[in-house]
Amino acid sequence: MLFGLFRKETPKEDLKHKNQTTLENILEKKIPSMALKYAMDLWIDQPFSFKVTRTRNTCLGNYSFRNGQHQITVNHDLNPYSFLITYIHEVAHQRTLLQYMGKRKRPLPHGQEWKNNFKQLMAPVLNNYVFPPDVLKVLSAHMQNPAASSSKDPLLVKTLARYSENQNPDKLSLGELKNGSLFNFHNKVYKKLEDRRTRTLVEATVGKRKYTISSHAEVEQVN
Repeated sequence: MLFGLFRKETPKEDLKHKNQTTLENILEKKIPSMALKYAMDLWIDQPFSFKVTRTRNTCLGNYSFRNGQHQITVNHDLNPYSFLITYIHEVAHQRTLLQYMGKRKRPLPHGQEWKNNFKQLMAPVLNNYVFPPDVLKVLSAHMQNPAASSSKDPLLVKTLARYSENQNPDKLSLGELKNGSLFNFHNKVYKKLEDRRTRTLVEATVGKRKYTISSHAEVEQVN
């Protein structure tokens, strides 16, 4: 008799299966194929809701925890290698929160606890099967002490940009510029003063007012 050999999925199990399928359909179009199984294993181990968003000048991705729900978002316009790095960057935030949830100590957003998780989660994909040699070399060096954002590493930004379809050779991220450099942003010229965690302090050349602009922002250097 076959009675008892089959079990109908509960609504909760059915929803999880649908979410898993949806995520896999998204990631197979967005990240290197050799990293797909690993990226999905991260979700299976600790599920989260996932969304691909419009381009955001303030960030490449984001992790949030609200009402008991983990959510990760990644910008739609990233090349496969940047998308994968950002995806794992945000998963590292989730893992760090889970480790310290309910404890008095609250680690800094990109403190040593997050760095350790990010390095550990990136290790399985740091190979020539996932990344091309030029990206792998620069990324491996970056992961020795990862910054809050990849835009803080000019060499990594420039190397990853080679694989972006929308690359503009005349533009670069604000984080790549040296302090004191002049640049054009939204048809106004500014002087870069200093990098902060995810934003950069700048001064308008006309009026001398100071502002902060996302370090990810695309700018054109003025010579």
